Amino acid sequence: MRKLRAGEPVIGKDGQRLGSVERLIVDEQAHRVSHLVVRGRLVGVGKVRAMDDERLRADLDEEELLKQPEAHDPLVSPPGPHWVAPRGYALRDFLRIASALIGQEPYVPPVHLDLDMSAVHQLKAGSPVWSGRKQVGEVSELLTTDGDRVRALILRRPGLLGTRHVLAVVHVTEVVGTNVHVDLTEQEIAALPEPAS
Repeated sequence: MRKLRAGEPVIGKDGQRLGSVERLIVDEQAHRVSHLVVRGRLVGVGKVRAMDDERLRADLDEEELLKQPEAHDPLVSPPGPHWVAPRGYALRDFLRIASALIGQEPYVPPVHLDLDMSAVHQLKAGSPVWSGRKQVGEVSELLTTDGDRVRALILRRPGLLGTRHVLAVVHVTEVVGTNVHVDLTEQEIAALPEPAS
């Protein structure tokens, strides 16, 4: 594992500088860094590798970075009074996944890059679905293949009638905790097919 630090450069897959690490996003439940904030966007640590001791390489280019979710409330929030910054860090270097549980003990955020994120994020019924900064509905059901891989989500839209749409997983850009981010606008979502009865 490699230690992460705020301010270190992030290089894109095309070799161009995307920006620098602004903050580290910590999932308190899993006790690990799950995302980095680069130019106000959440970049999952699964998309980042160490280039050397001074720089990180992201599996994204400029256009793909701008499609990542924005680091905003209610997805992430500043650390609470129970946080204790690790030696060499300040609390302003961290944000936490807002849906994470807060324990009663002092919490020291981790600062290492750990690429095994299997226990951190999950799609499930009730997961909020976001398009940019707007919540456009929630997952009501997961549609899977015979091999139990998720192929689509049934998205329940808000409103009196609570319309439902089939959303292919190719439109999911990121999952932060249980929050699902999609690359479709509200109009594009409204045009998606409804599930068969």
